[in-house]
Amino acid sequence: MSVYAQAQVEHAPRRSFTPVRSGLLQHDLAPSATPSTVPRSVYHFSRIRAVHAGEASTPPATRVSLPPPEADESTIFVNQPPTGGSKAPTAPPAAVPKGDSCAVPFAMTKVTSGPFQGGYTMDDYFPKHTGKGLWSHPDTAGSFDTGKRAGSNVQLYGTFPSPCRPELFSLAQTVTHDKAIFDGVRDPDEGKTIDDIATTKSDASRPPFRRDWLGGGYNVSMADPPSLLYSAVRSAEWDRTFVTSLVGSGGRASVTWQSSIRVVNGKLTRNTVT
Repeated sequence: MSVYAQAQVEHAPRRSFTPVRSGLLQHDLAPSATPSTVPRSVYHFSRIRAVHAGEASTPPATRVSLPPPEADESTIFVNQPPTGGSKAPTAPPAAVPKGDSCAVPFAMTKVTSGPFQGGYTMDDYFPKHTGKGLWSHPDTAGSFDTGKRAGSNVQLYGTFPSPCRPELFSLAQTVTHDKAIFDGVRDPDEGKTIDDIATTKSDASRPPFRRDWLGGGYNVSMADPPSLLYSAVRSAEWDRTFVTSLVGSGGRASVTWQSSIRVVNGKLTRNTVT
């Protein structure tokens, strides 16, 4: 899911790792040869639904962009280009009466296999990294192996009633490094839970990080291609748990998903997402 500030992140002794942050979340690691140390770089469940291959996709959706600040607060713009829209107002929302249907999203969905929803692809969420070999089958969720890099495409979206103001809802994601051992070295982030969006210094309120569409309600989405450049390591054991949420003024809806990668003697032996 998306944006930007290129930064160096260091890892365990004998080896450092550089995450691609220019448009990607902070867990796409590419080992380098320089030794260093590390700073690297949720929620209560409402209704959770996973979309998998073979299931019916959502009804035909209309892409939407976020209203520009000067627009009337009730305006929703439809049929805009996927890169359109501008940053939603940053002022905190007014207090919402208890029971307000616009206070809490009613669903959070993970797409871990099958087609992406809303007509979007990985290239829409990460246009600056298109064609760089950081993922394959960009319009489809699930694991990929480029021959050098292994990971997964995942789309995540929350839904709320379409009459509600979209700027009242924001995206959040944490990642927990359940197991992180590279070339026999235990990563200092192992066991830690990290704010996965904040560390990227991305603007998660607008495209390309955030992509919205209408269909079965108003849908707010992000994508994530966590991966490992396994051609640069001899061994790896990397298990991560992600919690992705859509947050309203009165609560949130969340979904949990996990990825697991194993490399033995330079060969990829496991690459799953659930």
